[in-house]
Amino acid sequence: MMKRKFLAALLLPALLVVSGCDGENDVDQPPAGEETEQAAPMGGQNMDPEMMARMMQAQEIQQQLQPIRDQAMQDPELAAELTELQERIETAMREEGGELFEQMEAFEADYLAAQEAEDDERAQAIGMEAQGVQMELQAIQESVLNRPDIQEDVEAFEEHQRTVMLEIDPEAGELMDELDQILAEFGTQ
Repeated sequence: MMKRKFLAALLLPALLVVSGCDGENDVDQPPAGEETEQAAPMGGQNMDPEMMARMMQAQEIQQQLQPIRDQAMQDPELAAELTELQERIETAMREEGGELFEQMEAFEADYLAAQEAEDDERAQAIGMEAQGVQMELQAIQESVLNRPDIQEDVEAFEEHQRTVMLEIDPEAGELMDELDQILAEFGTQ
């Protein structure tokens, strides 16, 4: 159950349409506990109004939980656990697709050069090229996150994070439970 929420936290932001390389690489972002647990369009414009309302509700809950999550991540033990988990995931991803990371780094450099040259057309073209590589990286990320050893560590991190958040604000439990329910409706848990 917990792994699905974490997986959604990692992958949902990556499903947003890439508007260009902005110097941020999703795999370098904190997996959970930061701004990564945002809801993303699922089904785009085909989503029915009720599902869209639930999506908006999930985003509101995320916003309410964010200050508590930020405070929880100040816990040195939890922060170290997150850093170690991120490093394990990135190392595993690089083992599977190191050339893709190199391509993304090249795209980033090209994009920044195009921006400096104020060549918006070139920057946009680079962003479009990078989108394909980003999709391949997402597939590798999903593969890595489905490894049993990684799943166990993700679940342990999420349980620890939840415990710290509840120590900070016991009422956050209701919000987290409601968010879990919404995510389950979207099949991300």
